[in-house]
Amino acid sequence: MTALLTLGPAKADLTNVVRIVLQKGRHYDPTDLFLRKGDTITLVNGDDSAVHHAFIEADRFAFDAGDQEPGKQATLTLKEPGNFIIQCGIHPKMKLTIHVQ
Repeated sequence: MTALLTLGPAKADLTNVVRIVLQKGRHYDPTDLFLRKGDTITLVNGDDSAVHHAFIEADRFAFDAGDQEPGKQATLTLKEPGNFIIQCGIHPKMKLTIHVQ
């Protein structure tokens, strides 16, 4: 019996990931994320009465979710590699660091 063996680089098709980030109690949960280019973050306002306003100001792109009422969500697809900080325009100490490969 003869077997055919092909040598070369192995390829794996990795699907893009959707990560849920909770905004609650003036914090992001989690506060640090490691993701790949093309992954998506969904920011969910889990507070009962607080409004949040997630945004990124970076050299290569900007993101602004606008005011998010309780229970609302905003989505961001990461198209640029690098390290970015998502901040809340209403609660300045709220920060989420994302690392995109």
